[in-house]
Amino acid sequence: MQLSFEIFPPKNEAAAATLDAAMNDLAPLPGRFLSITSGAGGGTPGATADQAIAYANRVQAPARPHLTCVQGTRVEIEATVRAHLAAGIDRFVALRGDAPDPDGTYRPLVEGFAFPDELVGALKTWGCRDVAVGAYPEVHPEAASADACLDYLKRKIDAGADRILTQYCFESETLLRWRDKVRAAGVTVPIGVGIMPVGNYPQIKRFSERCGASVPAWLGEAFDGFEPGSEAAHAVAVDVAAGYCQTLIKAGIEHLHMYTLNRSALTLAVVARLEAGPEAVRWAA
Repeated sequence: MQLSFEIFPPKNEAAAATLDAAMNDLAPLPGRFLSITSGAGGGTPGATADQAIAYANRVQAPARPHLTCVQGTRVEIEATVRAHLAAGIDRFVALRGDAPDPDGTYRPLVEGFAFPDELVGALKTWGCRDVAVGAYPEVHPEAASADACLDYLKRKIDAGADRILTQYCFESETLLRWRDKVRAAGVTVPIGVGIMPVGNYPQIKRFSERCGASVPAWLGEAFDGFEPGSEAAHAVAVDVAAGYCQTLIKAGIEHLHMYTLNRSALTLAVVARLEAGPEAVRWAA
């Protein structure tokens, strides 16, 4: 069983201190890699190569920075990638990102990559060893249909992507049906399933509405009456996330990708729960 983590670059000193503490806590866990986002919406610069290496060294796992089509022109993105390659970072996550357009419509940058399949192809040409791409088990909010979403995922794989990291999804049946459909379509690359423990239900609900992830009624009911951040809410979050992970593992999922939100408590508790009991998870080195 494989485990990986996702963080985002902090915006101020207080946020940096929070991330620093989380990294100390996560260091003992057996993470296969640390993905580092490029900022809200995927349209702002992420960590420099030096910063990415520093983050990864803290948890003793290879860095996997995010790159988006809206970060810059092809020339600018290539320069960023070359700097990372020179520093020994050769794993990336290739995403479209959300253009900062006033009307919310995605428009590719002039002289940029229009879509991630183009970015994936360029990354492989430039010598990147392993490129992950995103996928939406519940369908991308801008996709015409589930079939269109799957067809585009296949385009990214055909362009050279080595693995998939999914958007989080709270319904195991939805995730597993999507997995089966992807496999039936001939996509064989490894799939890392995004896991979002719910540390603050109102916050996650608002965020989910923006990114196209549905929030089932039962999840709201599970947190009803509990103050966000309380011990009771924490216990519910661990129960829900660990139960979800256990269901996925029994169904053959082999990689969990934990969205930490730069905090450690829930990730540590979920991992500990998965490692305990008669069906204890054993992580791959």
